[in-house]
Amino acid sequence: MDNKELYEKFKIMNAISNFEQEDIKLKSPKKSIFKMVSVFLLSTCITGGMVYAAGTAIEKIWKEPKVYKINVEVSQEEKEKCISEKDAENIGNSYLRKIGFEDDIIHNLSLEKDFFEQENIWRMSSDKVTLNIDGKTGKIKSIQIPTCNYTIPYNYGIDRIEARKVAKELLEKYKTKDDNGEYVLVKLTRNMGTDKDSYIWYADFYRKHGDLLNPYEHIHIGWIPTINELYSLTIENNNYENNEEKISKEDAIRIATERDRQVETTKAIKETKAEIQIEQMNENAYLRGNSKEVYEKGNINMLMQKTEENTYRLKEDATLYKTEKRVRKVWVVVIKYDVPEDTVISEYSYYVDCTTGEIIGGDVVDSTQKIKKIISDPYNLIEK
Repeated sequence: MDNKELYEKFKIMNAISNFEQEDIKLKSPKKSIFKMVSVFLLSTCITGGMVYAAGTAIEKIWKEPKVYKINVEVSQEEKEKCISEKDAENIGNSYLRKIGFEDDIIHNLSLEKDFFEQENIWRMSSDKVTLNIDGKTGKIKSIQIPTCNYTIPYNYGIDRIEARKVAKELLEKYKTKDDNGEYVLVKLTRNMGTDKDSYIWYADFYRKHGDLLNPYEHIHIGWIPTINELYSLTIENNNYENNEEKISKEDAIRIATERDRQVETTKAIKETKAEIQIEQMNENAYLRGNSKEVYEKGNINMLMQKTEENTYRLKEDATLYKTEKRVRKVWVVVIKYDVPEDTVISEYSYYVDCTTGEIIGGDVVDSTQKIKKIISDPYNLIEK
C-alpha cells in the first residue's frame, strides 16, 4: 500500500501541545511548523503476540493509537463514569481548607472536556480561587489564585537562597494528602529580572524514583514571597509503573537502530547513545514509521487552515490519535544522523521499553538532554 492509498484510508493527525482554538503564529515557516505541529498517518502494520527478553515470554504493552475527533460535549455515558457534582464540590471545598481559604466556598461547577486531551474535567471556582480536578479520579489538577486576593508587601524581594527554602516548604503544604512521594526541585524562576524586584516566584518539582526523575509526576508552584501565599499550582500525576529492567543497553541500541534503518533510508548514522529514563508512551515513532514522508513534510494544510501569513487555525473536522499515558522505564536511544544541524530531523530518540523491548514512543530531539537543559537554563536559579 503506497502513501496515497494510506492517505485515502486514514486521516492525518495533528498533535499540538499548549494550544486551544486560538490562532497560532509561526515565526519560522519551515522548522517551527515541524517542531510545533507534527502530522501523522496511521496504518495497520502492528501485530499482536509476545516478545522475548532473557529467554522469557513477556506480554506486549503497546497498543495502536486511538482515533478521536475534537468534541467539547460531555456525553451521558461519560458523565456516568465521572464523580458526581456533589463529590467534586466536596473535594474542592476540602482542598480550599487545606490551603488556608477557610471562609471560601466553591459555588460554580461545570463538567467540561479538555480540548486536545479530550478528558473530562470538573472546573470550579469560588470568590477567590479557580480549580480544576480530574473528572474520573477527583484528583487536583490545577489552581489559580489572582494576586488581587492578597496585599503584596512593599518589601517583597527575597533572595534565591530563601526562595529555594520556601519552595520546598510550600511543596509539603500544597501537595495532596495522598501524595507521600519524594520530589526534587528541578527549576526555580521569578517574574522579574532581579531577586529584589520579583513579587512572584515559581518552582517545579519532579517525583524521584531511585536515581530517576519522573517529569510526568510534576508539581508546579507559584507564590508571593514574604507572605508566602499561593499564586498558582499545577499537578501532573501520571504514575510511574516501575517496570523491570530486562533489556540491555546493547539490545536497546540494536532494536532502535534496526527500526530506524527501516524508516530512515537516506541519512547515514553518525553516532548512537542510550540512557535509562522515565518516559511516557507516545505515538511519534510508530507514526513516523508508517508514513515518514508525510510526517516530516508536515502537510500542515491538511489539518490546519491558514488565516494569515504564517498563522494557522485547527480545522473543525480534524481527526487526532493518542496512545495510553503509560509511564515506563525506557532506554532512550538517540540516533544522530550525518547531516547539517539545521536539517529538519538531524537526530531521533526512540523509547525502548526496558521490560518488553518494544519501541513505545519517540521524539525529534535528544530526549536524554531534556531535564539537563531545564537545570542548566540560565534563567533557572536552582543552583545559582
